[in-house]
Amino acid sequence: MGRIPVKWWLCLYLSSCLTINLALSSTNNGVSKKTYIVHMDIAVKPTTFTDHFEWYSSLVRSVAVSPDGINEEEEDQRVIYTYQSAFHGMAAWLSQEEAERLEDQNGVVSVLPEVKYELHTTRSPSFLGLVPEDSTSVWSDKLTDHDVVVGVLDTGIWPESPSFNDTGFTSVPTHWKGKCEVGRGFGKHHCNKKIVGARAFYHGYEAATGNINEEKEYKSPRDQDGHGTHTAATVAGSPVHGANLLGYAYGTARGMSPGARIAAYKVCWTGGCFSSDILSAVDTAVADGVNVMSISLGGGVSSYHRDSLSIAAFGAMEKGVLISCSAGNGGPDPVSLTNVSPWITTVGASTMDRDFPGSVKLGSGVMLKGVSLYKGRRNLTPKMLYPLVYTGSNSSSPDPGSLCLEGTLDPHVVAGKIVICDRGISPRVQKGQVVKEAGGIGMILSNTAANGEELVADCHLLPAVAVGEKEGKAIKQYAMRDRNPSANLAFYGTKVGIKPSPVVAAFSSRGPNFISLEILKPDLVAPGVNILAAWTGDMGPSSLETDRRRVEFNILSGTSMSCPHVSGVAALLKARHPDWSPAAIKSALMTTAYIHDNAYQPLKDSSTGGPSSPYDHGAGHINPSRALDPGLIYDIGAQDYFDFLCTQGLTRTQLVVFAKFSNRTCQHSLSGPSDLNYPALSAVFPEEKRVSAVTIHRTVTNVGPPTSKYHVVFSEFKGVDVKVEPSTLDFTKKYQKLSYKVTFTTKIRQTAPESGALIWKDGVHRVRSPIVITWLSPL
Repeated sequence: MGRIPVKWWLCLYLSSCLTINLALSSTNNGVSKKTYIVHMDIAVKPTTFTDHFEWYSSLVRSVAVSPDGINEEEEDQRVIYTYQSAFHGMAAWLSQEEAERLEDQNGVVSVLPEVKYELHTTRSPSFLGLVPEDSTSVWSDKLTDHDVVVGVLDTGIWPESPSFNDTGFTSVPTHWKGKCEVGRGFGKHHCNKKIVGARAFYHGYEAATGNINEEKEYKSPRDQDGHGTHTAATVAGSPVHGANLLGYAYGTARGMSPGARIAAYKVCWTGGCFSSDILSAVDTAVADGVNVMSISLGGGVSSYHRDSLSIAAFGAMEKGVLISCSAGNGGPDPVSLTNVSPWITTVGASTMDRDFPGSVKLGSGVMLKGVSLYKGRRNLTPKMLYPLVYTGSNSSSPDPGSLCLEGTLDPHVVAGKIVICDRGISPRVQKGQVVKEAGGIGMILSNTAANGEELVADCHLLPAVAVGEKEGKAIKQYAMRDRNPSANLAFYGTKVGIKPSPVVAAFSSRGPNFISLEILKPDLVAPGVNILAAWTGDMGPSSLETDRRRVEFNILSGTSMSCPHVSGVAALLKARHPDWSPAAIKSALMTTAYIHDNAYQPLKDSSTGGPSSPYDHGAGHINPSRALDPGLIYDIGAQDYFDFLCTQGLTRTQLVVFAKFSNRTCQHSLSGPSDLNYPALSAVFPEEKRVSAVTIHRTVTNVGPPTSKYHVVFSEFKGVDVKVEPSTLDFTKKYQKLSYKVTFTTKIRQTAPESGALIWKDGVHRVRSPIVITWLSPL
């Protein structure tokens, strides 16, 4: 099993991990104000108030620092949201002084500034084994076999897409209480039996950035960005035959759970996604009756009681809603994860066995491989060689002249030539636009050390091929050395059966989870590179304003794409096992995940080419067919999660935000955070060398045959001896719970973490839990 470098993580974490993007503030009548999220303890609501809103408004008025000229009606409008389904509180428009005053008021648990979140931006069903090959397949049920509703919090939805066709669906589920909101470009008729709800949330966004320009942006659930349509279709799109992007990836596009219903919650706008809007969407979605929430965005990392999305997700979990979130695109740097709460399913990204190859032929005769999704009228003549130019000064590292940023290319230098551009700073497709506008006829997009050999295909505006760092360096050295460098580009369409795959994407955010080292994150990985799904009719496939092409499907990469894969499979499991808790579904996904590629080798890390670790891939790559029948599950209830929070050094006041109705107290059922009944095991040895043994307790629930016997196998480690008691588990009935403990005893303290696994086997099932062992050392 792999070893993971560790010593410098804590320095990196302390300097950067806790940074967040605060929303913009604005000045009103000389007083600077911005939106704050105010968490409330409703148990202390005075009886003199008839409802929450009246109480909240009164509190805001009591702390108001109002200069002359502010009337009472304007003051009343300063409460822009109230929350009551997933958690209790409000979003209010306050000055810093008012926020500080409000913190001292009775019933106010915490006052947190608005956070700006960013989006984490076909073949995957068959790659995941979800396309039925015969009528006996476990996934071969009719489209109308279940009424699970997946709420997608994103940029909205393009309802005309064939992926949202509701042919064959029965009536809207009876438990559904959501609405289809009307606005520009979106009417009630745009909802159907597939899109059962659509709402837009923008009060926080407008408070921070000003009123939405309705001529340029839809102030409605309609999606002009494309991201939300793509994620919604990946979750639960209806099958569409002949789907493709300009001929690439031709085939049948379908979501992970084509029988599920979709509820679109538009929380992201041209200027970003704001926490007050996201929280209102979570709160509303819980009240509407969603079963799964898919959230492909993130906003930095902060402690649990200061992370409003974490608090809202806790409330949703209490109501039985599974929340799946993207891990982020901050890889391959360690400690780059977002959405790390244990009650959230955190999803990293991996590749599939499909590629879109291209090549670069140099005048020297050398041929180098790359990828591309270019399909346009500006084709290069196959047998010709065109002048090649690199405007950088160093082939090893990018500089301002090599990044092809706007305004940096001299038309006299690049016109009529293929231009080499380094990745970084600006979007990949925008570099191609800069080259095109400067008169270039083609582009070679070169990875730098930050991206390594990972290749992400793009739908460029001119002939372009992306190459890895090694190939890029060779091309740049040739261009700088040869007197008359030349090249040509070629495109080879779609290839499948690529080996090795899956591979962990270089951009996929990595652990460890320094909020709680004892909770291994990410939880797992799923396809997130070059994913084909539905697209908006308002934006070209490159997402550039100058792109006049219009397509029904687009290919995107990011953990934004991997998250809805897991959300959709979770919906399938919820349909088959409606009584399973969110933790049970998550456990089934994690303990059945695999850690080997299609070449029968350990999963690789695209950024290094070597084996990936649990900090890269979590429990492994999602395996839907096995998750349907996991054998054993690690279940966790809301009180268990609350008791975990009780081990995190939170004060009683900080814990109240998770208590919701103030009726949860610490039952001290866990001896430490590592005893949370998580499907992964993380043993952390403290700095004190006298602590030589760590014991972790777990309880498994039998969801397989009533009578079954499991025996345990586990990895060997250099640094510890491992003892599991008992070493066999004998079940006599379904849903029976049995407990075991694992003791890790130090042999030789290691300077880096060690990883391995513990597996329970009964001859049919393999219930695998990743193990990570860490020895803390003084900085």
